[in-house]
Amino acid sequence: MTDPQMMPSALQVAHAVAQVLRTKLAVFDAEEIVLTREEAALCLGLAEGVSELLDQDERAAD
Repeated sequence: MTDPQMMPSALQVAHAVAQVLRTKLAVFDAEEIVLTREEAALCLGLAEGVSELLDQDERAAD
Protein backbone atom coordinates (compact mmCIF):
# COMPACT_ATOMS: atom_id res chain seq x y z
CA MET A 1 0.00 0.00 0.00
CA THR A 2 1.79 3.05 -1.20
CA ASP A 3 -0.99 5.58 -0.62
CA PRO A 4 -1.38 6.16 3.17
CA GLN A 5 -5.08 6.98 2.70
CA MET A 6 -5.77 3.73 0.84
CA MET A 7 -7.88 1.26 2.82
CA PRO A 8 -6.49 -2.26 3.20
CA SER A 9 -8.26 -4.99 1.27
CA ALA A 10 -10.36 -7.59 3.06
CA LEU A 11 -7.64 -10.14 2.30
CA GLN A 12 -4.95 -7.97 3.93
CA VAL A 13 -7.13 -7.48 6.99
CA ALA A 14 -7.89 -11.20 7.15
CA HIS A 15 -4.17 -12.02 7.05
CA ALA A 16 -3.48 -9.47 9.80
CA VAL A 17 -6.27 -10.81 12.03
CA ALA A 18 -5.15 -14.39 11.46
CA GLN A 19 -1.59 -13.49 12.44
CA VAL A 20 -2.74 -11.68 15.59
CA LEU A 21 -4.96 -14.56 16.68
CA ARG A 22 -2.37 -17.21 15.75
CA THR A 23 0.21 -15.43 17.92
CA LYS A 24 -2.20 -15.05 20.84
CA LEU A 25 -3.38 -18.67 20.64
CA ALA A 26 0.21 -19.96 20.53
CA VAL A 27 0.43 -19.40 24.30
CA PHE A 28 -1.16 -22.72 25.24
CA ASP A 29 -1.15 -22.18 29.00
CA ALA A 30 -3.06 -18.88 28.74
CA GLU A 31 -6.60 -19.17 30.03
CA GLU A 32 -7.61 -15.84 28.50
CA ILE A 33 -6.57 -13.94 25.41
CA VAL A 34 -6.48 -10.15 25.63
CA LEU A 35 -6.60 -8.04 22.50
CA THR A 36 -5.32 -4.50 22.24
CA ARG A 37 -7.63 -1.85 20.87
CA GLU A 38 -5.81 -2.03 17.53
CA GLU A 39 -6.15 -5.81 17.39
CA ALA A 40 -9.86 -5.59 18.21
CA ALA A 41 -10.26 -2.93 15.50
CA LEU A 42 -8.72 -5.32 12.96
CA CYS A 43 -11.18 -8.05 13.94
CA LEU A 44 -14.11 -5.63 13.78
CA GLY A 45 -12.99 -4.29 10.42
CA LEU A 46 -12.87 -7.79 8.98
CA ALA A 47 -16.29 -8.69 10.34
CA GLU A 48 -17.82 -5.47 9.01
CA GLY A 49 -16.16 -5.91 5.62
CA VAL A 50 -17.48 -9.44 5.25
CA SER A 51 -20.96 -8.33 6.37
CA GLU A 52 -21.00 -5.54 3.79
CA LEU A 53 -19.94 -7.89 1.00
CA LEU A 54 -22.59 -10.44 1.98
CA ASP A 55 -25.23 -7.69 2.09
CA GLN A 56 -24.20 -6.53 -1.39
CA ASP A 57 -24.30 -10.10 -2.72
CA GLU A 58 -27.74 -10.63 -1.23
CA ARG A 59 -29.08 -7.40 -2.75
CA ALA A 60 -27.58 -8.27 -6.13
CA ALA A 61 -29.28 -11.69 -6.04
CA ASP A 62 -32.73 -10.09 -5.55
